[in-house]
Amino acid sequence: MPKYYGCPCEGCGKPLTLQDDIVVCPDCGAPYHRVCYEKLGQCIHRPAHAAGCEWKFPYEESQLRTCPSCGERTLRDEETCRCCGAVLPPEGQEPPSSRGSGEETFDYSQMYRQFGTSADPEKAFFEDAFGKEAKMDGIARQDWLDYIGPAAPAYLAAYSRMQLQKSKVSMSFSALLFGPFYFFYRKAWKPAFGFLAAELLLAAPTFIELLQLSGSALAPAMSTSALTVFARVCSVLSFVLMLVRGMYGKWLYRKSAADHIRRIQSEFPDARQRQAVLRAQGGVSFGAVFLCGLLLSVCGSAFTLLLGPDLQAILNAFYG
Repeated sequence: MPKYYGCPCEGCGKPLTLQDDIVVCPDCGAPYHRVCYEKLGQCIHRPAHAAGCEWKFPYEESQLRTCPSCGERTLRDEETCRCCGAVLPPEGQEPPSSRGSGEETFDYSQMYRQFGTSADPEKAFFEDAFGKEAKMDGIARQDWLDYIGPAAPAYLAAYSRMQLQKSKVSMSFSALLFGPFYFFYRKAWKPAFGFLAAELLLAAPTFIELLQLSGSALAPAMSTSALTVFARVCSVLSFVLMLVRGMYGKWLYRKSAADHIRRIQSEFPDARQRQAVLRAQGGVSFGAVFLCGLLLSVCGSAFTLLLGPDLQAILNAFYG
């Protein structure tokens, strides 16, 4: 049986409902509305704590019935549920369950409530990090959920942890391994094109070597030893860039997403319309990943044309 829902708040005496923010005295277990507890500044039973005072459930089992709407225990002699406010039908006339009698389901939200925790632990974690207004970067949590899509709980949990740790670092193996493709997939256009340009620049030693092998007039006058040093430097920088992507990928995605959400908020003040636009323009894009691959193919084709007739000689030099 749930321990607190439907019980009177020890501060104001009103029933504790499913919508209330409930806190519990760590010494005696007495439940309060958070506002009431903060207003009092301490538990009203504090003088009795030293004597081992413990809060007890105030109702007998014979006084209770189960609400068919929320599944919580409420008082039998009242017309509405003390937990959710739903009108209680006469006992024995509860609507039958839509599931078969032999089918059992597990109610996770009820499990959370029984153990005195929030039915949405990710939301509680987010509020701990960003305050009761639940705004990150000035944007409401619901807008983040609508924009990010199905992966939002994982991202918001990571952002909450980063906020509490006052850090911008949170490892993203997707960004680490897939590079610019990760940011194109997440529609983070600025970091996507930025990392793509960096990858192309760091591939310069390979391009120079191919130009020299082809005898192209565009090949820079660079000795073999200088080119080797340049290639090693670029290799180290490429490794560093990969680590930066992995460590700061989520933070960069957050900044990019925040810019997009603010723009949408300014253009669509109506909540319902804004929600539809956030879901349409947010989420992920396989098409952007395809375009990124196509862009790399075009760059490769352009370089192949630049090498011209000497390409076969280069291939013969590499493969015999």
